[in-house]
Amino acid sequence: MKKIVAYILLVFIIPIASRAQNVSPLYKDSIQLQWVNEKYDSMTLEEKVGQLFIVAAYSNRDASHENDILKLIEQENIGGLIFMQDQAVHQIDLTNKYQTASKIPLLIGMDAEWGLAMRLKDVERFPWNMTLGALRNDELVYEVGKQIGVQANRMGVQFNFSPSVDVNVNPNNPIIGNRSFGSNPDRVAAKGIAYMNGMKAQNVLSSAKHFPGHGNTDQDSHKTLPLVPDNKADLEKYHVAPFKKMIDAGVQSIMVAHLNIPALEPDPKIPSTLSKKIITDYLKGELQFKGIIITDALNMDGVAKMYPPGDVDYRAFVAGNDILLFSQNVKVGKQKIIDAINKGEISEERLEESVKKILMAKYITGLNDLKFLDSKNIFEDLNSDVNKALTTTIFEKSSTIVKNDNKVLPIKKLKQKIAFVPLEQTDYDQFLTHLQKYTNVELVNVKNPSDINLLKDYDAIIVGAFLSNESVYKPYKLSDNSKAIINVLPQDKKTIFSLFTSPYGLKDLDLAKFDAVTVHYQNTKEAQVAAAQTIFGAIGVDATLPVEINANLKEGKGIVTKHIKRLGFSAPENVGLGKKNF
Repeated sequence: MKKIVAYILLVFIIPIASRAQNVSPLYKDSIQLQWVNEKYDSMTLEEKVGQLFIVAAYSNRDASHENDILKLIEQENIGGLIFMQDQAVHQIDLTNKYQTASKIPLLIGMDAEWGLAMRLKDVERFPWNMTLGALRNDELVYEVGKQIGVQANRMGVQFNFSPSVDVNVNPNNPIIGNRSFGSNPDRVAAKGIAYMNGMKAQNVLSSAKHFPGHGNTDQDSHKTLPLVPDNKADLEKYHVAPFKKMIDAGVQSIMVAHLNIPALEPDPKIPSTLSKKIITDYLKGELQFKGIIITDALNMDGVAKMYPPGDVDYRAFVAGNDILLFSQNVKVGKQKIIDAINKGEISEERLEESVKKILMAKYITGLNDLKFLDSKNIFEDLNSDVNKALTTTIFEKSSTIVKNDNKVLPIKKLKQKIAFVPLEQTDYDQFLTHLQKYTNVELVNVKNPSDINLLKDYDAIIVGAFLSNESVYKPYKLSDNSKAIINVLPQDKKTIFSLFTSPYGLKDLDLAKFDAVTVHYQNTKEAQVAAAQTIFGAIGVDATLPVEINANLKEGKGIVTKHIKRLGFSAPENVGLGKKNF
């Protein structure tokens, strides 16, 4: 017991400066620490160092890959796995197999920012963070985190490497964009905390990323080392701010990005992931973070081009990281760390700090009482009615009106001639079908500006721009042809424009051509149904833009409209949830 008390005092009970946490967010109780100490004391040095490593495991590869993972578990005593794509049933079988082979239960992680669909086939996605960012109601974001936690538990996953709390202030950011809750650090922090708390309610670890902020770049750290140009004051005001709030709210892990940040690390050859100044001095020192610090994937070119596999792992640990994610050479990395400890270059206390954090995380996620998984009804469980209703509600509640001259919306006059003009893709069936549930709306294919005369006999025109929802990274810009059609729309008719992609798609459009503009963030069937309901008033709208688009479309802009008593074709009670209200 004396040893337990001493450990708490030395590692977790820290004198309060101005805003430091008192206790690690990983701490539960003295029974937990007893388990942690017993496990730690039972391990050899080689086994302790192995706990630092998480490697990638795939459910769609051959037996050779699976045997390689088993060797890493049995011979290198790795601490965990990050499961990649893509077979849910096989992943469950592999998880049982790998856990059985491990002396200390493995910490199983996944990148599941919008649910386990991010990695698993035949699983339905939750909306992207940009869509969640438009919501006024953070309880819905909490529910997303909670239901992702339910999915994670069903799959034997303890660690979700999310949420992204990057403040996306650069519309040309190629890697964050829709993964961000917005361009306002307060909005981003509030959504991130709600998402985290939802997962925490299911005992699933969250990891705020990508510290100290990947939102002000126009480069992808998978391919290069992006520069973050902000001075320290701006970096802290905009990009570090959500991480500070997440720390205060008890986030259990922070993932460090591969970035060049002159404001915190003057050496441009040292990525943030490998910077002792950023991780040990700033994150652990100034910000007083006491949870798990994890690297972004060490196979990414932001660091992988600079140092060979194994060496980059060693450097990341020296910098202050606790978990080395996506290691490409565990054996070499382990031996470098062991050699440094034996030479006295790394203290045993430093190793103890990281390994005990990892063991604490394993305890609070239930790995002290490991239960094996059953794949029966897995897809019914992952694609539950609750999840479907939640997604439907989010697309309704995130529908955003950014222009509504003369209160064109909602349309009240149903006995008029209305045209629907689709732009970009042809995936608009749900939108048209649901527009036609309210009144007669005719499809008019205006394929180029010369076809504009096809609209001369209509009283009102609804234009929809449908871009790909296949990936979070797909382009949001409309084609030159679509812009040309918009520019010749007749100005003597009421015109409504609905955008089904990132709100940045409005950035270079002439919105003066429209009387009303609505944004729906993604091109999904739920978004299309919600858009039709918005236009005809079947739902009230109060969402706001999560990002700044231009001088006329500021972050926070959103026009409120009231519900008109009309049929709501996608209310949650229609999918078997009774009166449940998210």
